[in-house]
Amino acid sequence: MMDLSQNPLCRPFDFAGNPRHGILLVHGFTATPGTMLPLGEALARRGYRVKGILLPGHGTTVDDMEHRRWPEWIGAVQDGFDQLSQECERVSVVGLSMGGTLALLLAQTRPVYRAVPICAALRVRNRASRFARLIWPVMRYHTDSPHPSYGEFLAEYNACYDRTPVRSVAELNALIAHTLHGLKTVRCPLLVVRAGKDETVAPESAEIIMNRTASSKKRLLTLPDSPHVCTLGPERERLFREIARFLDAR
Repeated sequence: MMDLSQNPLCRPFDFAGNPRHGILLVHGFTATPGTMLPLGEALARRGYRVKGILLPGHGTTVDDMEHRRWPEWIGAVQDGFDQLSQECERVSVVGLSMGGTLALLLAQTRPVYRAVPICAALRVRNRASRFARLIWPVMRYHTDSPHPSYGEFLAEYNACYDRTPVRSVAELNALIAHTLHGLKTVRCPLLVVRAGKDETVAPESAEIIMNRTASSKKRLLTLPDSPHVCTLGPERERLFREIARFLDAR
């Protein structure tokens, strides 16, 4: 069975910085902190206090992930936020895919200063995933077809499982439903990021965030040539600049 626990890119990371503003980075479903590491390094160079967490059941084995539940994932994000809050005057959150969903849920439960949901998973392209709770008793794992390759993609940072526990998809569905229910309570400034070549999350996810949240300051950023994991894609430098500009804004 695939074991990611010895891969250094699958571990949490932590960069010291100015305690005035801490940034919590949250990776996505079946993925690991490596997908957020280049962004974390870019923000650290700008002086931010940066913390990249590892979600329960990730960066180990699919068997471990199969036994985890969505409250454990948001619990880990809340713990990371609370730890940064003890050190920093304000804390913002940046999340990719399911990490973006968790960032939106965190903003419903904690005083998040600013949030950047990147390709947040609120609607997914795989329509069969909605039936995961019915399917998983008879099909434990799903293996995705290979996605198209993209130039300038940092593939070595994209350490993730080679198959997905179907029961975990059901947990993701429950997380999405819970997050959608409370979107109207999200009031912090938002930079909503959509990837033009996203093969995983449906484009209406970004529109849902823009239309349903109560934030008075929110902006949609579309990266037309980027895949789902756009933090490693060909427009990542533009993405990093836009995130930094958003976090720096008064």
